Amino acid sequence: MASRPSILAAIGIIAVTWSYVSVLADIATVTGWRTPFLFVVVLAGVLGVMIGTIGRTRSAFILTIGLLLIGLITYIYTLSQAQQQLLTTQRLLADTAALFTGLSILRFVRAGAWAIAVVPAPVFLSWALLSAGRYVLSATAGGVILGLVILTGDAGLLTALTGVVGFLLTVAAATLTQYDGDINQLDAVIVLLAVIIVLSTSVSAVPGSGSSPLVPEKTPQTVDASLTTADQRIEVLGSIDLSPQVRFTVESSRPSYWRTGAYNRYTGDGWVRTGETQPYQGQLSLPPGSSQSVQQTIKTQQSISILPAAWKPITIEGSAASQATVTTQGGLIPQTSLSANTEYTVTSRLPLWTPAQLRRAGTAYPAEIDETYREVPADTSNRVTQRTNQIISNASADTPYDAAIAVERYLESNKQYSLSVSKPDGNVAESFLFEMDAGYCVYYASTMAVMLRTQGIPTRFVTGYTPGQRIDSNTHVVRGLNSHAWVEVYFPDTGWVRFDPTPAAERQSTESARLSEARQQDTAGIDLNESTPTPTPGSSAMTPENGASTDATGTTSAPTERSTTTPQGTDINNNSAGSMAQTPGISARTGDPLGSSSPSVIDQFLPTVRIRRLLAVIAIGIIGMGAAMRQSHTIQCSRRLVMAQSQWLQSIRQHKRRFAGIRGVSEGKSKSKSKSKSKSDPDSSVAYAYQRAMAVLAYTHRPRRPNETLRTYRAALSLSADREAALQQIEQAYERSKYGDGVSPPTATTAITAADFLVRTGTPVRRRIAQFREIKPPDDE
Repeated sequence: MASRPSILAAIGIIAVTWSYVSVLADIATVTGWRTPFLFVVVLAGVLGVMIGTIGRTRSAFILTIGLLLIGLITYIYTLSQAQQQLLTTQRLLADTAALFTGLSILRFVRAGAWAIAVVPAPVFLSWALLSAGRYVLSATAGGVILGLVILTGDAGLLTALTGVVGFLLTVAAATLTQYDGDINQLDAVIVLLAVIIVLSTSVSAVPGSGSSPLVPEKTPQTVDASLTTADQRIEVLGSIDLSPQVRFTVESSRPSYWRTGAYNRYTGDGWVRTGETQPYQGQLSLPPGSSQSVQQTIKTQQSISILPAAWKPITIEGSAASQATVTTQGGLIPQTSLSANTEYTVTSRLPLWTPAQLRRAGTAYPAEIDETYREVPADTSNRVTQRTNQIISNASADTPYDAAIAVERYLESNKQYSLSVSKPDGNVAESFLFEMDAGYCVYYASTMAVMLRTQGIPTRFVTGYTPGQRIDSNTHVVRGLNSHAWVEVYFPDTGWVRFDPTPAAERQSTESARLSEARQQDTAGIDLNESTPTPTPGSSAMTPENGASTDATGTTSAPTERSTTTPQGTDINNNSAGSMAQTPGISARTGDPLGSSSPSVIDQFLPTVRIRRLLAVIAIGIIGMGAAMRQSHTIQCSRRLVMAQSQWLQSIRQHKRRFAGIRGVSEGKSKSKSKSKSKSDPDSSVAYAYQRAMAVLAYTHRPRRPNETLRTYRAALSLSADREAALQQIEQAYERSKYGDGVSPPTATTAITAADFLVRTGTPVRRRIAQFREIKPPDDE
């Protein structure tokens, strides 16, 4: 039958294993590797139990090293040839270091393969050591990988807390069985784990990363912080706001969507950009098909951490060029934020195409495109595929281009545009398609991208800004409310083509209302000297050129490439006259006239912090502090001092009980009753006197060791003659009470007086009081 410590250790290891396995399982699910991942986990666990049961601990460590090597080789084998060529020892070390500083595992190109390669070793080793009774080492084996997924930011607070509690349970089991040394040595590990979790949830480990501090600023974030800050990860949010602040101006002969980022991995509740950035070293690659050169000069009006540019950027000049880096998706992002009034020039090559060309493009996708941009989470319901099939079939679409048009039109005509929505649980795209009636650009773009991927069509989620307000023939003012999200679809021999399923007219109305409201409130920073307030209808102050259209506020929608009109005359991007793209922000404003709900009292103080998350961090911090306090000599001394000096109330109760017993004897109560009281009350008084003496001596000298006799302990303390005599009286009374026939009331009185003497002369406060009195040790009985 299993002992209590072994059951406790098993529960702890189950919790630790579940914590890191669940995180890696989510990663495998997102990348479509869930089934092989679960198979490997079960196999490693069973093998570990078998090896541990037969007691081959050394073999377990050797096999763990072998599993790590096999996993590394397997992971390298899954990489493409081009990726293998880039995989050097220096790169491996750099990626490993990046993991410990906040790099999400989801950013690995083969994140699912990485999870399968890594998980067998800790699962096998922790369960092998558990079966062998090596509880501390078992918890450590799982705690290492748990700490890793916490540092990368992939583990949530509940998952991290579960793992820490499991670790502590396993350590407690080891303490009960006295395995692997002193528990005090393990407190440092507990403190380290608690510090890791609290820090990883309180501050962002990577500058510019998507993770936010535990208690953020009280001012709501704008859309730019959500969509256009060059973050590696974007999370789909609920109700949002629009920012009318001017971000930058663009001088270009051809208005366009000013692109800031592209994301290829859909996680179910957001998007991740995989791969690492490379320094900009000159001209970038051209798009695969024919293209037109367009030059843009961007001047920042505020500090920004992006490099807006029309797709596809080829060269960048100016002060920002030295800071530019290139993503694996071909975009530009700066290494550091650009200050206000920074000016740079980008030359882009806009792809040229016709609907006929895209229909003839076929599906011969390059291997890299095929592997990277058609990935759908394994838990995506089949009903998404079925609904997409139905939409495509109803539109008689038999090419990827026609399928994209059909899905784009379906979303635009069947969903309403709204900034006030509740973020759904689970898969956002699936919820928006089947359960939600309204949303904003992030919902539209995410859903369209996922729907097309179920058909094997490469897509990616793109963020940036719409053209903005035209203030002269070649200059546009771009505000925060122009930030936007759309979809890009890949076509062989053409490259990436933009599709925008968000309803244009409704976006125009929302943006116009927000800008008008800001102007009425005289909000600073929403206009430049050249930009004008909203003109009256019919005004010809802003005349669209180059095929561009302008809305009531002067905002221009981007012209399409060479020909983006279908034979039926419908604009592929659904940018009808007067259309403009809008910008969702992050949180609703109080009293928002656009329909956003007012925040609660809690939301006003902690706008983006969930109370459960805060409490979880506090709980972990308390656990760590408790472990640290065990190691603190000052805390231990203070505890002993309090125990020795602050129990006077209990002392009074003991005296009252003792005298009550003596009084009962003198009043002639029954013989048996008097014997009981005369024995039990003096004995308990002696036991209490002994406890007080041990507490004060532990404070002034040291605690008594477990197997140390009272006489040996007294001799080792080197007490003064009077204190040694008092301790000897307590010692004799205690031994007679515990091992003999009991003590008499006078003996108990002597022991209590001796304990009082030790406390008075051994604690700081009472020692000073004793200086004014002559305190003598009690006489022997």
